[in-house]
Amino acid sequence: MQFVDAVNRIFRQNGILRGDTDTITTFADTAHSSTIQIAIFAVENELVELVSDRLLPKERSTSGSLSLSASTRTYSLATDFTRFYGTPHFYDATNGREIFEYKGGLVKLQTDIYTYATQSGYPNEWYWEPGNTTYKQVGFFPVPDGTYTLTYDYEASVLISAYTDNLPFHNDEENYTFCEMAGRRFKFMFEDTKNEADISTILYKDLTYKTAKARLMNLLKGQNPSRSYGFVLA
Repeated sequence: MQFVDAVNRIFRQNGILRGDTDTITTFADTAHSSTIQIAIFAVENELVELVSDRLLPKERSTSGSLSLSASTRTYSLATDFTRFYGTPHFYDATNGREIFEYKGGLVKLQTDIYTYATQSGYPNEWYWEPGNTTYKQVGFFPVPDGTYTLTYDYEASVLISAYTDNLPFHNDEENYTFCEMAGRRFKFMFEDTKNEADISTILYKDLTYKTAKARLMNLLKGQNPSRSYGFVLA
């Protein structure tokens, strides 16, 4: 399902489009200009919520790669990097070694080893390097003394922007359920935009929204959901 199809479905759910009213074909439709913007925000905000909950299978990317070079301490991660997938680490296939995060990060490293920025050798550990506002960066300790190729698994951004972008789901069951959630967010944003800051509180109490989210969580699991509660005796 494309982004524009999701917006049209949200419009139908909320009575913006009725009967034979023509659906929008792009986000440049002048007849529903302001309403389209609210729907776009609703979809984007719902996707961010799902990303935060780590519910989207399409987030995982195994294409992360860094080319380390001698005397270079810091490196930028993938442009669509959100966070590491699983336990944060890098893998050096050539040397068969995994590189894990320095316990305590850069703040601890600075006091543990005051020559961390100049001491060279095989990069045994990594840490977050603050300061770059464009991409997330990491540093390595010791500073690499040669050329190394590292790979890593990460969660890639699944946000959409163009009207032709596809929702990051696998089937229409997931698409429709997501649209029901986004439709509820749209409803409250559309009806009372002055209290947008309270939308999350309203949705938390909204039974339709909560039911749709629970349904989507079950669909995204890819297996039969649990239908029982409590302890099971072996």
